[in-house]
Amino acid sequence: MNKLLRIFAVGLLALLLAGCQQELYTGLTENEANQMVAALANANIAASKSSVDAGDSRSWQVDVDGGDIPSALNVLHAAGLPRPRLTNLGELFKKQGLVATPAEERIRYIYGVSQELSKTLLDIDGVVAARVQVVIPRNDPLSDKVRPSSAAVFIKYRPGIDLRVMAPMVKDLVAHSIEGLTYNNVSLFLTAAQVLPASKLAAAGWHGLFNVWGWLGALATLLVLLTLALLLFQGRGRLRKIVAPRGRGEHRPAEQPVSEGG
Repeated sequence: MNKLLRIFAVGLLALLLAGCQQELYTGLTENEANQMVAALANANIAASKSSVDAGDSRSWQVDVDGGDIPSALNVLHAAGLPRPRLTNLGELFKKQGLVATPAEERIRYIYGVSQELSKTLLDIDGVVAARVQVVIPRNDPLSDKVRPSSAAVFIKYRPGIDLRVMAPMVKDLVAHSIEGLTYNNVSLFLTAAQVLPASKLAAAGWHGLFNVWGWLGALATLLVLLTLALLLFQGRGRLRKIVAPRGRGEHRPAEQPVSEGG
């Protein structure tokens, strides 16, 4: 009985310890994991990183308490983490087996320029997310009309930092990065990232706690009830061993004296 009780106690402890940390993100580089842990620490959310071996490559994952998952995701979303993995021109135009057509080369070039500009804008302090859409029309060499290039830029910046003062510099940067693009043909949209208030974060945390740990709480409750039942059963057994001899002694009938003349 004691052995069975110890097994249940160890199982309950292991279950509770397993529920303390939940995987938030995986497949990260070490630099991405460090950025995410630092951002969560600034928001007073405890997080840890650990390496994950996947064959020949190694990646990293970030873990947080199960109840902190909703608020942690909101904080990372507001910080633009993890950053999107953008492709550069060198990767797009690396040598491959098949020869690309001029149309494919053009599409790759436009896509690569957009990726390179997005990566450059992400390096600006305070920028959370950046997207650049480039339009380079194909002009007819026999026509006198030249259609100009254009670009649309979307930037989301961190709360508390106003990048509107940098709008002229951003448009100038984009205009000088694309052939045939002028300053006036660059459209720029700036918006601040939104963060949930502390009250909503707390409510989201409790909601996430019940959603993620619902099954865990049910199993833990079941183990607790089984453990209490075993303790009660074991206690009753010991009580019977103690009380039973006394009960038999109290109800033993008195011996009748034997008369000599009988």
